[in-house]
Amino acid sequence: MQATKLRQILIGLVLVLSFIYIYPTLGWMFLSEEAREERLEQWREEDREFLRPGERRSLTQTVRRWAQFDRDWVINLGLDLQGGIHMVLGLDMDSVDDSVLQEMRDAGMTESQIHQHYQQMALRTIERRINEFEAREPVIQAYGDRQIQIQLPGERDIDRARRLIMRTAFLTFHIVSGRDDRDDIFRAIEDEFPGEFFPYLREAEPGQPLQISPEYIDHVREVVNEAEERGIIPDGHMIAFSGTPNPWDRIQRYQIYVLNEQPAMTGEHLTRAIARRDPQSMEGFYHIQFELDSVGARIFGSVTEENIQRDLAIVIDGIVESAPRIQSRISASGSITGSFSREEAQDLAIALSSGSMPARVREEFTGVVGATLGADSVRRGVTSAAFGLLLVVIFMLVYYRMAGVVANLSLLFNAILLLGAMAYFNATLTLPGIAGLILTIGMAVDANVLIYERIREEIRNGRSILASIDNGFTRARVTILDANITTLIAAAVLMQFGTGPIEGFAVTLSMGVCTSVFSALIVSRALFDLLAKWKLLGNLSMASIVKPDIAVNFLGKRRVAFTASIVLIGIGLAMFGVRSTGQGMFGVDFTTGTNMVVNLRGEEPIPVGEVRDRLLDVGFSEAIVQAYDQQDLESQNRFLIRISDIEDLPAPVPENEEAVDPFTEEDLTVSGRVQSALAALGTLPPDLPPDASPVEMERVETVGPTVGAQLKRDALLAIFYALIFIVAYITFRFEWKFAVGAMIALIHDVLVTVGIFAIFGRQISLPVVAALLTIIGYSLNDTIVVFDRIREDLRLYRGRGMTYLQVLDLSINQTLSRTLLTSLTTLLVVLILYIFGGGVINDFAFALLTGILVGTYSSIFVASPALYYLQKLQRTQVHATEESERPGSRRRKKRKGRGQEEEAPA
Repeated sequence: MQATKLRQILIGLVLVLSFIYIYPTLGWMFLSEEAREERLEQWREEDREFLRPGERRSLTQTVRRWAQFDRDWVINLGLDLQGGIHMVLGLDMDSVDDSVLQEMRDAGMTESQIHQHYQQMALRTIERRINEFEAREPVIQAYGDRQIQIQLPGERDIDRARRLIMRTAFLTFHIVSGRDDRDDIFRAIEDEFPGEFFPYLREAEPGQPLQISPEYIDHVREVVNEAEERGIIPDGHMIAFSGTPNPWDRIQRYQIYVLNEQPAMTGEHLTRAIARRDPQSMEGFYHIQFELDSVGARIFGSVTEENIQRDLAIVIDGIVESAPRIQSRISASGSITGSFSREEAQDLAIALSSGSMPARVREEFTGVVGATLGADSVRRGVTSAAFGLLLVVIFMLVYYRMAGVVANLSLLFNAILLLGAMAYFNATLTLPGIAGLILTIGMAVDANVLIYERIREEIRNGRSILASIDNGFTRARVTILDANITTLIAAAVLMQFGTGPIEGFAVTLSMGVCTSVFSALIVSRALFDLLAKWKLLGNLSMASIVKPDIAVNFLGKRRVAFTASIVLIGIGLAMFGVRSTGQGMFGVDFTTGTNMVVNLRGEEPIPVGEVRDRLLDVGFSEAIVQAYDQQDLESQNRFLIRISDIEDLPAPVPENEEAVDPFTEEDLTVSGRVQSALAALGTLPPDLPPDASPVEMERVETVGPTVGAQLKRDALLAIFYALIFIVAYITFRFEWKFAVGAMIALIHDVLVTVGIFAIFGRQISLPVVAALLTIIGYSLNDTIVVFDRIREDLRLYRGRGMTYLQVLDLSINQTLSRTLLTSLTTLLVVLILYIFGGGVINDFAFALLTGILVGTYSSIFVASPALYYLQKLQRTQVHATEESERPGSRRRKKRKGRGQEEEAPA
């Protein structure tokens, strides 16, 4: 009774907390775009009052914002589901030192190679910054040879992200010139520009830099720039200014400094920078603590030791962030102080840790893009998934009756709890995340099925309903925990070592595993206790698709199954190799392709789906089409299109020869094929000549793969470590034979699925990778459930005359009902998604569909036979060792009939 009350209290608290975190997301979903913009603008105005560090909203203000569907509490959607901001940055090669460029030219590098070198360096820096900024699953690509394309999901913190990306973050340390040098230089400037300099400077406290009012700063900068051009500032010195005053500063002033031009040290030796609250600040400001490598520590120690009681200016991108006085020798670490808010300090620490930009970048254009899947595909996918879930609910009601009501309520609670967890952890939902959700649904249903099948066995053994429920939960608990802990280990390792979509999948899966276990073991049990108290359980009747005494000889067909798997894997891998050679195996996410901005002329809006269908008709099967709205340009039919084909321009036409139509069959370019395919969708305006095209190709550029080399390495490393930890756990909980058997089944499932993809001419894209990860999780879950029953039966039937092979067959038959039911319910969702989800997510659904079928097959015909052969190998080795150690003994071979195998007792 006490346990029941505790369960009810815990469930009530979790429901309340989940509602608190889900409420803003649900409310935000039903707001119109206009209402959302109004609220965001209103909140921006309100937030200006709380920019000052140490200032916080009151509880009343926080609750009011929450009741208005606070955007910070809303579950964010990724680029594939909602779109986001599209930026193209250009590299300013004029900012690179000419001597460095000349050295690269002397080394034999062409101009294009130099540009690509700096582009890749900038690309890695931006990737590091955005990853630390925690923008979920951005798209960062090389664009041409001197541009970088970035897409960030959603509309939150875009300005902050832009500032972080654009920042050069070049850190230098300069000794501040003495007062006499400063006064001489300022006097020389005043003499050159009488009345244009001194009147704009204000004296601060003694020993402090001179100050400038914000309204005069531009004028003073112009005077200083002119003085530099005229050589007024002597060699070895430079003038620098502080950054823009913070809104909360009581006195709005800039500072002007005279510094030694030669940096005492640069930021190249910085190894770590982190934002922390400044313990010396009464206002709650933050500072940046930094650490240096051994070389930097020696340099910094020497500089600070030689300049004690002088000011050291910390300069970032030419702006003096602070100029503290050196009180003693500093070596391996230090701090950058100032009036930094938490976000400013964090962004500065990220920029410094990621390294400075190799060249300045400029923002060439910024626009808003729609979902990469397209709004039409998102709607169809959501509708299909919802319909599939409805079928699962109906099936559970029909099959398990009253227990099905409990299962459905448990699934509902699981969904609420999962959404609450995603909101709490500020997760971003993407298509890979949805793959994790589908696996979570399968595992949640599987947990209930495991419990119910155990309850059914207890009822068959003659126990009462209440005793059967109690024993059913007790006996199923170990299996549920083993299966889910194994999956959780894989998810945790993927989350730790993976990035991008790998991490997104792992985060969703981790939360789903925890909520599924809680719902199955806590919520379901509490509901059964409640029904028992109200006397609504009756005889707890259930339907059955498998007879209780079923005895299929599955292991007797192991050779046929192994042969079929080996043949299928061999054909699949051969096809994979052939198609990989021809660049046809991997989609646009993994290959260099072509990016184009297309404007379809006409007054009527054109759906993204129609554009995608037209491209599909002419052979662009993996084209990604996004609605595109560039700032300051008006057009309702502009699209950003990315395809895996590379733009190959026609050969130039020699002089005095008639130009060849670039869109003839002989030398049609990629952009020409796209233009021809979309021509029927546009309408030619009357002010254009009749031979003009209704399709305007605004930009056509070659882009690098969305999945860079680093992401590939991270993904492979994450999967490798995940497999190691899984083997270790299964070995600890079972035996090494079980671990190896599970790995064989897992590798089998992935290879068969990839092989089928190759055979059917489909391409591997990021969503398909997410599906393959889902297959790994499903395969593990399925195999562990069978292995858990094998372990139990081996203990139960040891010494009762049954062979190892017979025990394996018995265990597979005992779990057959659960295996079929779990596969059926998960297949219902995926099959509906495959049939009605649309072409964009068809490959994703096909991979899941294939993986679930193959996973069910492997848990019966691969994992268990592999376990049998490993056991047989182990017994043979043990027997051989015993024979060799027996003195004077000679091994005698037992003659067996054809096709017979020596069977050992369990």
